Amino acid sequence: MSVSDPSVPSASQFIEATISRLQALSAYSVQSNWYTLTAPPSAHEQDIPSRHTAVLATLNHRQHIAWPKGKQCLWLYQTLKWPDHVNGFSVEGYTAKLALRWWAESADIYVNGEWIQSGDLFDCFTRVTLDPAVQPGQAVEIALRLISPGHDDGALVRSHLTFESTDEAFPEPSFVADEIAVLYRYLKRLQPEQLDVLANQLGSLSWPTDLPYSSNFSTALAQLRQQLMPWSHWIKQRHIHCIGHAHLDLAWLWPISDTWEAAERTFKSVMALQQDFPELTYTHSSPALFAWLEENRPELFRAVQNCVQQGQWSIDAGLWVEPELNLISGESIV
Repeated sequence: MSVSDPSVPSASQFIEATISRLQALSAYSVQSNWYTLTAPPSAHEQDIPSRHTAVLATLNHRQHIAWPKGKQCLWLYQTLKWPDHVNGFSVEGYTAKLALRWWAESADIYVNGEWIQSGDLFDCFTRVTLDPAVQPGQAVEIALRLISPGHDDGALVRSHLTFESTDEAFPEPSFVADEIAVLYRYLKRLQPEQLDVLANQLGSLSWPTDLPYSSNFSTALAQLRQQLMPWSHWIKQRHIHCIGHAHLDLAWLWPISDTWEAAERTFKSVMALQQDFPELTYTHSSPALFAWLEENRPELFRAVQNCVQQGQWSIDAGLWVEPELNLISGESIV
C-alpha cells in the first residue's frame, strides 16, 4: 500500500469501507418506506385506520418523521416483503428484526394487525421480531400508533431492518461488521500502528463475483472471524462494569410532588429487582432525594442504607442535584 498514491485507500478507509459493505448485506434502513394513515373521527383509539388513506410520510433534514407536539396522534404503516437476497446475500431462513426508536408520549406497535408492544418517552427503543424464519416473497404488515409529547414535537427517529442468523457459528454479515467496528475503534485509539495488519486480514476475505452469494461466503466470514480471534484476548484485558441508574428530574414538566412519588416508586422497584437479581448494583446521585426520603419515608430510607452497607447501592457524585448530561463531559460521567 503506497502512502504517496492518493488513489490507494488508507488502512482506515479500507477498514471502514469493508465494514459498510458487510453491514449492507443483512441490514438496511426502512425509514423512508412509512405511510401515514388517517383515522376517521368515529374510530376507536386502537383501531388501525384503512390503508386506503395511506400517504407516503415525509422525512425531515434529520431523516426523522416528525409531527406536531400537543399529544397529537400519528399512525404509520408499511408492508415489508422478504427479499430473495440483500445486495446479493441470501437471507432465507434468517430471523427478521425491526429496530425502532421514537420520541413520543406513547407508542404502540402492531404486526399483522395484532398489538405486540408499547413504549413511551423513556422506553423509546425496541427490536421487534417480525419473522423467526424468513421465506422470500412473504410479507409482514407493520403499523405504529404514536402520540406526540405535550411539550415537544414527536418523531420516529429510526427504523432499521436486520436479518439475523440462527446459527452462532455462522453469524450474519452485519454482526461480523459490528465486531470489526469494535476492534477497529480499539486499534485506532490504542494501537494505530496495527491498523495495517487489520486491513491486510480483511483484504484476505474472498468476495463472490456471482449473485446471489453462495453459502461459501458465510464460511469465509467464519474463517475471517477465526483469523481475528487473537485480538479478542487483547480487547478483553479491559473491562467496563455497568451499574443501574435512574435519572430523576426534580421538577421537569411536573409538580415537585410527582418527583417524590417517582423517587419512592423507583427505589422500591430497584429493591424488588435486586431480590430477583442480587448481582444488580444500583446508584443514585441526588442527595436531595435521600434527604427527602430520610424525613418523609424513614423506613424506606433505612432499607436504602442497608443496601448501601451490603454493597448493592453505590453512592456516587458530589452534587446536591444531579446535572443534565449535556452540561458535563463523557469522561466526567465515566
